[in-house]
Amino acid sequence: MQELANFSVYSCDIERFGECWDDVRTFLSHHELDGVELLLGMEPLPDIPAELVKGVHLPSPVGMYRVLNGATSFPEEMDEDMILFLYGGRNYQEVQDMYHRSLENASVLDASYAVCHVSYVEPFQVFTREHGCSDEDVIDVIAQFLNRLASSFPDGEPPVRIFFENLWWPGLTFLDTDLIYRFMERLEFSNWAFLLDTGHLMNATMSCDREEDGIDTVLAILDTLPVDIIERIEGMHLHHSLSGTFQQETLERGDPAGFDDLPFLDRYMKVLEHVGKIDQHMPFGDSRCSEIVERVSPRFLTHEFVTGSLDEFDAALDKQVRALRGSRWA
Repeated sequence: MQELANFSVYSCDIERFGECWDDVRTFLSHHELDGVELLLGMEPLPDIPAELVKGVHLPSPVGMYRVLNGATSFPEEMDEDMILFLYGGRNYQEVQDMYHRSLENASVLDASYAVCHVSYVEPFQVFTREHGCSDEDVIDVIAQFLNRLASSFPDGEPPVRIFFENLWWPGLTFLDTDLIYRFMERLEFSNWAFLLDTGHLMNATMSCDREEDGIDTVLAILDTLPVDIIERIEGMHLHHSLSGTFQQETLERGDPAGFDDLPFLDRYMKVLEHVGKIDQHMPFGDSRCSEIVERVSPRFLTHEFVTGSLDEFDAALDKQVRALRGSRWA
């Protein structure tokens, strides 16, 4: 198993290291990590040493299902950059072109895998969760899109193995075995696997408020998955998210007071703040997190955190690798 740290092409990550890739190497070596999982943007690739990149995370427009399902209109307040970021483009072909470029970038970096979301949420649905679609709807439309995308490459296979990640919005959540099989059966190409995000799985249950309960919950769900699905899980994002009560309470309240009257960007900032409170990306401190890793035995494990500084990132990694590796770090 290769252990990685999450990293991105954005300045917030690169500038932490003074744009010095040797410092990134030293940082990874200090934590005994094998490289990074690099979050790609929709811009040209930065000048990053390819040997540091073991996997990539593709751009993930949260609302692309809407475009793939035929929608062509967008709120007037959205400029072209926002439409691209949230929907992947104005039409089906633009979304496909964006993903095609992203997979080509992953191939240029010689990444072993590329993470893709099978999920959908409109930004202003996050409080009420009135999505207007089912898991089946999202799975079917995105599977059809992926087949068309794969067919645009030689031999009908993506140039990089695609890892499908679970989320807690409509789509692939890993809570329903029948839905996982439904997605698998609809894929017409073979160069793919699953990626288990432990925090996202906790989010999907809306039941986790303590770390030990989160570990028990993930293990219990894994116990329900057949062996052939477990064997398809080749990647893992390891972190925890303890927002169960918060999600239940905010779902009961619905939109914040006066939400619809706010300017577009103010509403969007409230959405980002809310999603950040749901999806906490905190490091495990309980050594039982190793039971999750042992149960799945992924090929790639990414320590995935949201941090505000290099010191916070360093502390989060130190805490989780100690919990995961036990006495080796004592």
